[in-house]
This record gives sequence, C-alpha cells and structure tokens, in this order.
Amino acid sequence: MRFHDSVCGAVLLALAVFIFTYALTIPPMPGQQYGADVFPRMVAIGLGAFSLMLVFRGWKYSAPGTPWVAIAPWMRDPRTRGNFILAFVLTIAYVLLDDIVGFIPLGIAILMVLFVRQKVEWRKGAVIAVAMVVMTQFLFGNLLRVPLPRGILTGFW
Repeated sequence: MRFHDSVCGAVLLALAVFIFTYALTIPPMPGQQYGADVFPRMVAIGLGAFSLMLVFRGWKYSAPGTPWVAIAPWMRDPRTRGNFILAFVLTIAYVLLDDIVGFIPLGIAILMVLFVRQKVEWRKGAVIAVAMVVMTQFLFGNLLRVPLPRGILTGFW
C-alpha cells in the first residue's frame, strides 16, 4: 500500500507526541543535570519537525485528487508479497524466541531462511549469515556493551 505523505506525516507526528509525553515520565538520574529522558525527547522533537514538513509537503506538492491510500504495484506480485509476509513473520518469531534460542542461532537461522527464499546459493548464504551474526554479536556485546540473549549457548562462553 502507498499512503499519502500527509497521512504518513500525521501518524509520525502522533508517534512523536506520544514519545515526548512518555519521556516526561522517565525519572531523572540522581546527580545529573540530564537524565534518560533527554535522548527520547530530542528524537521526538526531530521526528515531530520532520513529520510536520512531510504533512506540509504532502498538501503542497500532491496533485489534486491524489488518493489517501493506494495499492502499491509490488503488492500485486505474489512472490514479493510473500517475501514481505515472511520477513514480518520471522521478525515476530525472533521477538518470541529470542530469549529461548538466543541471538546467534536464531539470527543465523532467520538469515538462512531469507537467503533460501531469495535463491542465494546456500554455502554463500551460510558464510554471509554467520559472518553478519558474529559481527553483530561482537559490535553489540563487546563494543556497545549491549548484551544479546545467548539462549541455548548460555554455558559456552
């Protein structure tokens, strides 16, 4: 589907208002002039500003009679529609299974499913999947200090 820019801008503006008001409920950090609420509020302000620009440009530059919602051409292709649905289902599966299975095995499995669906040669896909997951684990776990769930690999390192 293709939504009119003004519709997308209005939805994003509502999201920005929600984020900003929710950030106000985050308690301040003791001994700090700024707390955990600052970054979400900055993001909300930026998102709100760009949302307003999107609404304005949608009204100003759209041809009269432009539909608010239209079916995009890719939605008519069954294979492309299937790819979209598969990516959505795999994202939900990741959210549900992440703590149980762990990031590394689940990430490799999800990438391999997507590669097979896209007809990538399986050896090449396996090498890329393992490399990307290991790199992501290293970046998040070691450099950014954001622990990713280990799941079934908990006792290995």
